[in-house]
Amino acid sequence: GKPDALLSKLLAELLPNVFEDKEAIEELRRHVGEGCRIAGFVTVNRVAGNFHFALNQADQHTLMTVFKDRDALNVSHHIHSVSFGEPYPGMVNPLDRTRKDLVKTSGYFQYYIKVVPTTFEALSGEVLQTNQYTYTELFRTTHEVEKMPAVYFHYEISPIMAKFSQRRRPLGALLTT
Repeated sequence: GKPDALLSKLLAELLPNVFEDKEAIEELRRHVGEGCRIAGFVTVNRVAGNFHFALNQADQHTLMTVFKDRDALNVSHHIHSVSFGEPYPGMVNPLDRTRKDLVKTSGYFQYYIKVVPTTFEALSGEVLQTNQYTYTELFRTTHEVEKMPAVYFHYEISPIMAKFSQRRRPLGALLTT
């Protein structure tokens, strides 16, 4: 059927010597509609930069040969966690549990992240050097921009630093309020 034809075309593009490999088609069919789960960490210098999930030039040719249209390349994503350092009690990472689902379209996601260096001093006196952040986002469809679908995270480091200290209120403060 049609899925076999698409998978055969993809195989022909990826592996020119193999055109009708039924085992390979079955293996690919088992994974149609799946996405990627990416986990890890990146150590960055204290300068602006980005990390992204996008096709490289070779992949673009292969996928466009098979799918014909950039809208067929779905970049829906679920962000489980993004952080810029170790967490401290009560810390909130605003991109955690973000979900972007696309239906019948595709596009170019951009997250603009402002990273704020943060010092947290615990009651014990232990000091943690970490970072917190805020973000804004922009989405444009493949019809609005002449780019392949992708997800970009642009970050810059704030020149301002935040400091949080845990403190106990004295017992007398509880009795007088």
